Amino acid sequence: MLFTYISLGIFMAFVVFQSLYIFIPLFKNERKKLKEINKNYTFSVIVPAYNEEKVMRHCLIGFLYSKYQRAELIIVNDGSTDNTLHYLNKLLAFKICNRTIDKKLSYQFVKNVYQSRKFPNIYVIDKVNGGKADALNAGIDFSKNEIVVTLDADSYLEKHALTEMNAKFQEEDVIACGGNVLIAQAFTGDFQNLKPTFKIKGVIKFQFLQYLTAFYLHKRAQASVGAITVIAGAFGAFRRGTLFNINGFRKTIGEDMDITLKLHKYIKETKSKKKVAFVPTALCYTECPSTLKDMFKQRVRWQKAFIDCLVHYRTCYFHKFSIRFSLFFLVDQFIIGTLNAFPFVISPILLIYNQSNMILLFLLGLGAVFLFMYQSLTTLYVSSLHGIKFSKADLARVLLFLPFEIFVYRMINLSFVVYGTVSYFYKSQSWDKLERSGNVAWNGVKKAS
Repeated sequence: MLFTYISLGIFMAFVVFQSLYIFIPLFKNERKKLKEINKNYTFSVIVPAYNEEKVMRHCLIGFLYSKYQRAELIIVNDGSTDNTLHYLNKLLAFKICNRTIDKKLSYQFVKNVYQSRKFPNIYVIDKVNGGKADALNAGIDFSKNEIVVTLDADSYLEKHALTEMNAKFQEEDVIACGGNVLIAQAFTGDFQNLKPTFKIKGVIKFQFLQYLTAFYLHKRAQASVGAITVIAGAFGAFRRGTLFNINGFRKTIGEDMDITLKLHKYIKETKSKKKVAFVPTALCYTECPSTLKDMFKQRVRWQKAFIDCLVHYRTCYFHKFSIRFSLFFLVDQFIIGTLNAFPFVISPILLIYNQSNMILLFLLGLGAVFLFMYQSLTTLYVSSLHGIKFSKADLARVLLFLPFEIFVYRMINLSFVVYGTVSYFYKSQSWDKLERSGNVAWNGVKKAS
C-alpha cells in the first residue's frame, strides 16, 4: 500500500511539472515584454579552452560573424597539452598584451596574455591548468566590459545572439541570462542561415529533441516563475559586477549549475527583486556527443554536477533559496528526475518478484508515455514559432522516431542518471573529456578565417 501511495504521489507531481512545461511556453511571449534599446552594453565573451584544437576555428568564426560590435573575445588556454595555443597563434598572430588583470578572483598562475594582431578585440590568456571554473575566473578578472558571456569552445554564436542578449539586459532587474543552445550536427546549409535536419544518427536525434524540449519548453517555463535551475555553460551572460559580488565560479564538476544556484542565493540573501532570465532568441550551436559512449560520459558528469550542488547547498532550500526555486530543484530535478530513475530502471526485476503492482505500473507508464508524446509535439510547435521549422519529410522522420526515443533512448538516459548518482559518492570530481571532431557540415565555415 505504501508503494502505491508513493508511486501515485510522484506521478501526480510529475504530471503537474510536465503540464507547467507544456502550457506555460504555449502562452508565453517574451517579445511583448522587451523594452526599447536605451543602451548598448559592452560584452566580454570568455571561452575556456583545454585541448580544443579541433573546434576553436568554429568558435572564432562565430564571434567574428557577430553583428554586435561592442564585444571582445577572451580565450583562456587552460594548460592545454595539445596544439591549441600554437593553432590560435597561427590564426590570430599573437602579440604580448600589457592590459592589467584585476586580481579579484582566485585561479592558477597566468603565464602570458596575448592580443591578436589581426583582430584587436580578441585576446588569449595562457595559464596553468586549473579546470573550467578556474579558467573562467581568470577571464572575468581580465575582462573590462559590462556583461560577461561564458561560451564553450565547441559552441558557435549565431550572428544576432549578442544583440538579443543586449535587448534582454535593458531590463535593469536582470542580472544573468541563459542563452538558447542548439545541436550543431542537426543543422545544415550556410553558416549564417542554418536549417534543421533530421537525417542524422539516432543518438544525435535524441539529443536534438531533448535540447529543443529543455530550452524551448523547460527553461522558458522556469524563467517565467523565477526558477531557472541552470544557465547552460555553453552560453550564458552575466553582469560582471554581480560575478564579483558572488566571488566568481566555484571549482566543481558542474560550474554552470553552481553559478546559477549562487545567483539565486544572492537574490534571496540581498532581498532584491533581481532575476535570472532566459533568452530563447539568443542562439548558439554546440557539438553534442556522436556516440553512446561519449553521451554516457557527458550525462554522468551532468548528474554528478547535480548531486554535487544538491549536497553543497543542502542548507539553503526554502531558506536561502526562494520557495519556487526550491520546489523545482528538489521535486522536479531531484525526486522526479533522479530518485524516480532508480525504480524505473529496476522495474522489470521488481515485477518478476512482485506482480501485484503490475497494473498500477502499467497505467502510470502509459500516462507518462502520453505526456511525453504530447510534450514532444508541443516542442515541435513552439520551436517552429521560433524559426526551427522542419520540412514535411523531416517531420515524418521525427514522428516515426518518437516511440524509439521514448522507449529506448530515455531508458538508456535513465540508466546514465542512476550510474552518475551512484558514482558521485566514490569519484565525485572525475571529468572524462569528450572527443570533439569539429566536423560540422556547414557551408562557409572552413573557408572563413
